[in-house]
Amino acid sequence: MSLEIRWIEDLIAIEQTGSLSRAASLRCVSQPAFSRRIQQLEQQLGFVILERDAKQLHFTEAGLVLVNSAKTIAKQLSETMALLHNMQKENNLNIRFSVAHSLTSQFFSHFLQFFPNNISHFKIEMQATNVFEGIQLLKQGLCDFMLCYADDKLLQGISQGILQSIQLGSTDIVPVCLLNSQAQPKFNIHAHFPLISYSPKAYLHHLVSQILSQHSLQAQLLYETDNANNIKDLVLQGRGIAWLPRLTIEAELQQGLLQICDAALSYQAQQIFLLKLNLTQRESIEQLWQHLHIPSRH
Repeated sequence: MSLEIRWIEDLIAIEQTGSLSRAASLRCVSQPAFSRRIQQLEQQLGFVILERDAKQLHFTEAGLVLVNSAKTIAKQLSETMALLHNMQKENNLNIRFSVAHSLTSQFFSHFLQFFPNNISHFKIEMQATNVFEGIQLLKQGLCDFMLCYADDKLLQGISQGILQSIQLGSTDIVPVCLLNSQAQPKFNIHAHFPLISYSPKAYLHHLVSQILSQHSLQAQLLYETDNANNIKDLVLQGRGIAWLPRLTIEAELQQGLLQICDAALSYQAQQIFLLKLNLTQRESIEQLWQHLHIPSRH
């Protein structure tokens, strides 16, 4: 036979109160109904667990073993529920971001400053991804937010009532290269030049391909990756020309390490969005989302 949870709770109520009537009241049932449940338990067990006389109610020896086991089971169940609650509480103190590679440093650090005070102590988990991988993680519930580049076409294609978006800013995507010893661009973007670019699954790949095609630029692809920071490193090594988000190279431009090859070949005002899954119910996620809707916070 299997011992039902209600019998465990019934036995503990009897042990606590020493009375069938008080135990019945504690269990929110009538005394006759409660007595029938105990009789049913004894029938299922095949032995008596309570000794009844005019003055007192006692557990038999077998009943004492059973009630002690019931208390152990109840304690274990209570501890398990507390553990699960604490695990959920810990998860509620985590906010998980998927972030486009080139937004993981300066932009993301700046973005964290706008967290409301009541969740500023939360643990922030950040995973660098390309845009499309990040959106899949978001849809699968494996992250809470996606911080990425996007345009109206992309947003219309992925939302379908599933995702919400907030525009947080924008940046130009500019062609840059290293300066030579004469403080001149090392490569001529209007001649045949070595190109360092993004892999086909990266969002910015399509943008760069569009610029190359529209302006009939002659490029030899030397290296491609999802990671804009890797591209930046290769450009600083003097390997070729690359289109990089201006926000990631402001310091290098000011220091004269890099130079924009031709501003007319830039992609102007690439939008940066924060995406959230509509199904998210966590209070901390909704608090941050509503906080970021305040225009002065952007």
